[in-house]
Amino acid sequence: MAALRIALFTYSTKARGGVVHTLSLAKALQEIGHSVHIFALSSGEGFFRSVNVPHTLVGCPVDEAETIEHRVSRRIGAYCSYLSRLTERFDIYHAQDCISANALLELRNQGLIQSFVRTVHHVDDFRSPSLIDCQRKSIIEPDYLIVVSDLWKRQLLVEFGAAATLIHNGVEIERFGAARNAAGNNSAFRSSLGLEDCDLMLSVGGVEPRKNTLTGLRAFVRARETLAREGRRLVWFIAGGVTLFDYIDYREAFFAECRKIDAGEELRLLGPVSDEELGALYREADLLLFPSVKEGWGLVVLEAMAMGLPVIASKVSPLTEYLTHEENALLVEAMDHKGFASQIVRLLSEPEVAGDLKEAGKKTASEFTWRRTAQEHVAFYERVLDGAHDAFGAAACRKAAL
Repeated sequence: MAALRIALFTYSTKARGGVVHTLSLAKALQEIGHSVHIFALSSGEGFFRSVNVPHTLVGCPVDEAETIEHRVSRRIGAYCSYLSRLTERFDIYHAQDCISANALLELRNQGLIQSFVRTVHHVDDFRSPSLIDCQRKSIIEPDYLIVVSDLWKRQLLVEFGAAATLIHNGVEIERFGAARNAAGNNSAFRSSLGLEDCDLMLSVGGVEPRKNTLTGLRAFVRARETLAREGRRLVWFIAGGVTLFDYIDYREAFFAECRKIDAGEELRLLGPVSDEELGALYREADLLLFPSVKEGWGLVVLEAMAMGLPVIASKVSPLTEYLTHEENALLVEAMDHKGFASQIVRLLSEPEVAGDLKEAGKKTASEFTWRRTAQEHVAFYERVLDGAHDAFGAAACRKAAL
């Protein structure tokens, strides 16, 4: 089949998992010979990292005073308004989130496109009826669904009666797989931060319920106290955290607990970081703490392992689809902050354990490439274009996957 014209749609330019997936997939599809165009909503800024794939940023300015419900409606409306005027046509229209999926749904209802694909990374636990409805429609209405883990393939079938095709994420080995800085604690990076003699723990994903940041905080406090008795200083960096949805109650509880423990300079909330800064953090940290209770796949974990960074993570699916306790990671029950603290101290105190996890982690990460992911997407797209739409259209897709 000739090169495909593929449009990928995402709701943001920020460093969120779905956006990373979009950019990485687009790059890999382009590298194997297909024509790709990325569309993304933007409040005025560009992508968080350099993008060498044709892309269009659809303007949607921030309104700090609006409710979440209005924000979602306005973003869908902005997307629809722009896309309805588009003259360029594509073979495949592929949404990566519920916002862009609802926009494509409206275009399909207007007869402007015939069908569209959506990748469901995970399902959020919303409380707002409008957000629940937005998410539900983005799952049951697309003509075709892709998921990135076996967990969500099962969950969509059970919860929504929607069948999906499983295509795993990849990790950009060339981006994150460089040799770790052999200078370790003596590096210029650590020196610039005054952390030459510290143990450095990294988390990526910000402060929100599904990232289980409060459990991470309690584990950090306990591990910090244990290490302090040995004359050691533990510093925790939390990178990322910009999301469309504001988890105000959870964030307030987190910061209230921070004030109680007086974390000071030992807890550093970095907010969104550049690609280069994230790479430096992966290289220089001693471990990745990933206590998440819900993930689509866990791209951060694969990125860390590709960099040779040992991982302590929650013992939850889909992480357990590629992580095995004591083999390539240390796994802990998600809400067990004492268990996390114990493994943090262990990993920082037993170099041989850290060394084994580094090597095993790099091997695991090497098995997941974006090139393979792109090839599987192309095979999927070709099945769609070879007439699968007649057999597996919008109604049938809830009963059978391609």
